[in-house]
Amino acid sequence: MTSTAIATARPTLLEGKALSQEVESISFRFGDLISNRRTFLTAAWTLRRQGIICLREAAPADLIASINSDVGQLLEEIESGEHARLASLAYLNLPDQRVLKGYNQFRDADRSVINYRVKRPDGRSGSDAGMIDIFHPERLSDSLNRNIQACLQESVIQRLLLLSSFNRMRVKCRNLYLNRGVQDTRSYHCDGRSLKFKSFVYLSDVQSLADGPYCFVPRSQRRRRLWWRNARFNKQNGLGPFEFSQLQGAEAIALFAKAGDMVLSSQRGAHCGHPQHPQARRAVLVNMFQR
Repeated sequence: MTSTAIATARPTLLEGKALSQEVESISFRFGDLISNRRTFLTAAWTLRRQGIICLREAAPADLIASINSDVGQLLEEIESGEHARLASLAYLNLPDQRVLKGYNQFRDADRSVINYRVKRPDGRSGSDAGMIDIFHPERLSDSLNRNIQACLQESVIQRLLLLSSFNRMRVKCRNLYLNRGVQDTRSYHCDGRSLKFKSFVYLSDVQSLADGPYCFVPRSQRRRRLWWRNARFNKQNGLGPFEFSQLQGAEAIALFAKAGDMVLSSQRGAHCGHPQHPQARRAVLVNMFQR
């Protein structure tokens, strides 16, 4: 096998009964989580061991509908070409006009950033080209601020992360991902080795691979030997240090969910977004927690 083939080796994506059983073992109803101490403890322990859990019905339908209505109006305004109002509320990083550059500038901006992801200048894959990534979406309007804060359930998630990781985690950045036929997705990777978690609240149903679900290799956040093997290979072959390039033999799950469900995962683990069908649409609220 050539080094290129090894570099692009992916894990086996579970399907059918095997997938259903694995996802069921990490799934909890949000209502049970907040009303039953044993469920809360079990969810925290599962997150610690598996690196990922799914909290069903974390956000009510009326809040999801309100956010989607506001997002729909926002998209109409973006695509109309009339950007004067938006430019007064946010930095607009459009495909043909980039005003900010780099994740740190987006994260630390003093207002929202509407960032169109575009193809990498060097031609490398994994750009998520076509995705609209909105940093600090809660700053766009009072309505979005109120509803996003309610959907993200931050105080509950912070208590869960404290019990799971034995560390106090703070909100570092909120995002709104709008994927529309995104196919150039990054392969399996981690977000560094520091302690970091993300919550994903689905604003739309993601019921098949064509929708572009979040994929994760359970327990990979704890497998130091696996991480070092990948890091060594990546260095020898000119790949980024946080790519999981050697996952042959591992098993991954695709997180199918309904609008209002939340996925919570350790970003130390191997994860990626599955490529979408060209006509697919997906909207997700994302919260990043760090120490």
